[in-house]
Amino acid sequence: MPGRASPDDGAPLTAGFAVSALSTNSTRAAAATSTADAAGTVAADGRPRLWYRQIRLDAVWTAILLVPLFFVIRSDDMPVLLKTVGAAGILGFAGLYIWATTTMPIWPVPPTKMSILDELRPIAGRLILLTAMAAVSGPSLNWWYEIFYLPYFCAIILYATTLRVGLTLSGGLCLLTVVVFALFAPGANLTWLATGCTFSSASIALSRIGADVQERRQVKERELAAATEREEIGRDVHDLLGHSLTVLTLKAEVAHRLVRRSPEAAERELAEIVELSRAALADVRATVTRLRVPDLAGQMEASRTAFAAADIAAAFTGRAGDVPLPQRELLAWALREATTNVLRHAGAARVNVELAPGRVRVQDD
Repeated sequence: MPGRASPDDGAPLTAGFAVSALSTNSTRAAAATSTADAAGTVAADGRPRLWYRQIRLDAVWTAILLVPLFFVIRSDDMPVLLKTVGAAGILGFAGLYIWATTTMPIWPVPPTKMSILDELRPIAGRLILLTAMAAVSGPSLNWWYEIFYLPYFCAIILYATTLRVGLTLSGGLCLLTVVVFALFAPGANLTWLATGCTFSSASIALSRIGADVQERRQVKERELAAATEREEIGRDVHDLLGHSLTVLTLKAEVAHRLVRRSPEAAERELAEIVELSRAALADVRATVTRLRVPDLAGQMEASRTAFAAADIAAAFTGRAGDVPLPQRELLAWALREATTNVLRHAGAARVNVELAPGRVRVQDD
């Protein structure tokens, strides 16, 4: 093998693409767990979990980068410095990719009304760092085997954006790769290049579509479960109020008849009416609590109003619309509980509420 990889080495390229598409499994798994657990990045004591403690087993797919690393290390006539820099670049890219997919916001169904720039902003820094690390290893790979990095870029873009934007950007990235190699590496086997780009992008896109379909199915299942629960609660309320009001009416009629004939008996009936009404009210409150699903935007406004009524200066950062839909109910409950705790126990004069995808933080003085 020459000192730097040759553009005509087509077989390793094909093998690399056939396996590198599997690296999307790590991102797909991250998406599945990210939306299922809104507090997944927070430890039991309330502090953010360290990113390296969230690395999943699927990160093993970065081992595919051992293929270009092997080419660099096994090169006989490559200068030691160039070989060292190339190996460091490849290993650095693998480490950065694991960090990027572990810490970046991933959701198959992103918040609504987001522009392309809003979708790309959380991952822009990560993409820049990965590009820089890929460039470090470029000279030792003669730039040709940089193609091994392409599926990893496509995976990050696809899982951090909406499906339409992700497919457009990743497809454009593959097309740009073909154009660049056609201009600067005319001797390269463009057939293998185009096949590799198409295969890897198609594999990643299918994984992304699968995650999208799965998440939407789960949302529908949750909505159906909520509707079923509401129907059950409606029946419970009907049965509860029907029975309680019937008994209260009968007791009230008896007390009315006994007011003049036996005031003491009427007083006992009225006492029972009071007890029955209290029990019925408690049952209704418990049932309604089950029925009420807090709205995150509404809860933020309710918390702001509650703090103002208690003469507590409150500063809110973040918008409910920036939080993925599957996380909003959980964060609304958390914000409600935190607001109650501040009002009852903190004795605070100022409170800061920070809302972001996957977390809500309430700090008082």
